[in-house]
Amino acid sequence: MVDITLRINGATCTGSPEARKTLADFLRDDLNLTGTHVGCEHGVCGACTVIVDEQQIREALSGNICRCTGYQSIIDGVLLAAKRNSER
Repeated sequence: MVDITLRINGATCTGSPEARKTLADFLRDDLNLTGTHVGCEHGVCGACTVIVDEQQIREALSGNICRCTGYQSIIDGVLLAAKRNSER
């Protein structure tokens, strides 16, 4: 397990989730933040969607080197998802 620190709703939270644990389960079970809901248990229905700061993701990924394709496609996907979500 690896210690992680997240800033959630203005508060700093730290935990050590198991590698197999989903973000939704970590938020609900480990941090007792039950505002995130789990519907289908597979991430298909969207009930477990967590809104994140896209700039923070970019900064977090910037220090990592991917030897395959890089992270630009991931960042593009996050930005596209955020744009589509804001258009709803």
